[in-house]
Amino acid sequence: MRVSEHQQRLWKRAAVTRVIAALALSTTSMLASCARAPRVAPLTTGAPVRFLLVNDVYVSDTLRDGSGGLARVAAWRDSIEQASGEKVLLMFAGDLFSPSLLSKWFHGRQMVEAFNAARFDFATLGNHEFDVDRAQFTARVTESRFRWLSANCRYGDDAPFPNVRGWDTVTVNGTRVGVFGTTIVAEYRSWVRCTDPDAAATRMVDSLSQLGVDLIVGLTHQPIWRDSATLVRDPRISLLLGGHEHDGRRVAHEGRLMIKAASNARTAAYVEAQRSSNAWSLRDTIIRPLRSWREQAATAAITAAWRDTLVRRIGTDRVLGVAPDAIDAVDSTSRGGESRFGNLVADAYRLGTGADVGMINSGALRLDDMLGPGPITAHELESVFLFADETRVVTFPLTGARLRELLEHGVSARRLGSGAYPQLSGVSFTFDARLASGARIVGPITRADGRPIAAGDAVRISFASYPACLGGDGYVIPEAKPACEALERDVTTAPRSAELVIRHVETMGGTIVAPPVGRLTRLDRVRGTR
Repeated sequence: MRVSEHQQRLWKRAAVTRVIAALALSTTSMLASCARAPRVAPLTTGAPVRFLLVNDVYVSDTLRDGSGGLARVAAWRDSIEQASGEKVLLMFAGDLFSPSLLSKWFHGRQMVEAFNAARFDFATLGNHEFDVDRAQFTARVTESRFRWLSANCRYGDDAPFPNVRGWDTVTVNGTRVGVFGTTIVAEYRSWVRCTDPDAAATRMVDSLSQLGVDLIVGLTHQPIWRDSATLVRDPRISLLLGGHEHDGRRVAHEGRLMIKAASNARTAAYVEAQRSSNAWSLRDTIIRPLRSWREQAATAAITAAWRDTLVRRIGTDRVLGVAPDAIDAVDSTSRGGESRFGNLVADAYRLGTGADVGMINSGALRLDDMLGPGPITAHELESVFLFADETRVVTFPLTGARLRELLEHGVSARRLGSGAYPQLSGVSFTFDARLASGARIVGPITRADGRPIAAGDAVRISFASYPACLGGDGYVIPEAKPACEALERDVTTAPRSAELVIRHVETMGGTIVAPPVGRLTRLDRVRGTR
């Protein structure tokens, strides 16, 4: 019996649907239609264009809780391609070269090798691509066998980055897809210059529209509010694939979609764009790679080789103790509020330096994984602090009034939920996010024994050097200048965060328990408040 091409397409579509359902069966994924043409029954024409997105991936390996693993994402993509006989565009929305334990020494080379093996198609530059120096950055983008995109970033001398374009096109299943990239504007090193991403995005969409592409897709490393505004502002953009937030986001607007996955391939976002007679229809699925999933051999081999390289670099790992319960060291937990892990680190700061207050900005905690239950090793704690010199700990005096100002900064509207959020030891306070920034702390800041700290009281604080000395996360602390100048002359004057935390957990006698929360009370989230 002769089978028509139309019937073959229907059978392929059904096969792909069965594969997606089978692969996602053991997850909490939800398939949702996020767009349909209004009031008119669409007539589908041609095969769909398929996208698979990950973002903010700092390690290619499986995470300690068994989730993630770049080799599993690549294998999932391979399964869809084999079932359909059609291309799936593997997309990356920024933050690859740094930070990770391996990137301390190899500056992202291990990640580019893994991404090459996984056969990525497009990536946009994230802010952490610029953690490395200019020569290392140039080497990494040149080594990449996938296309980097960023319409708004160049070298500081205005020269274009090699192997980086503002937009590109690719034809999939007869559909000409235009993809543009934008990168968040931040306080970068002098060799980087990033301009307004909104203006750049408009220019790129104008160019792609003039080319007559069928489908315009943005690949962005921007905060959620900016991505949402872009989606609303420009109806020519059908799909935004984003990064920067680590917990996964989704916004739909008038049949168009913005979606982000969770960091380190904990999830991946799969989107099908189907052309109909009057519009594009989008269907999206969140997949959650698990330890039981098959791995793509090429990517798994690269990951294993670099795992061996780490052992050769820093020596055999050693067990520091056993955690009877899991300790949540996921980035989004510490940035979203007080965390038990943040309390443990802040305790290590205070006790290890003899200060009155230990404080760390949540952005310095970079494990993005669970610790335990079970053995916790020195390598794991080294992996928490991935900017070695920026997480040296300086100790300096402050008045009670100035301590209050620093804490107000950490819970301000602009900083709340970001890397500036303070994890504390030795003090506690209550705040209300419904109040104006700068006046959110309600009542006194109290010491661990309950005594209030008066405005004129002197306290000694130990703080990470990135915010204290370099103004990181917007902190301004002139009182730290003498300690910072001493650090600049001799780094050994300030201990490394990892050393303090390792020393602290070793005093626990083999059982590692993180302190309970309760040092920061947030009134607008207390039950019964409005």
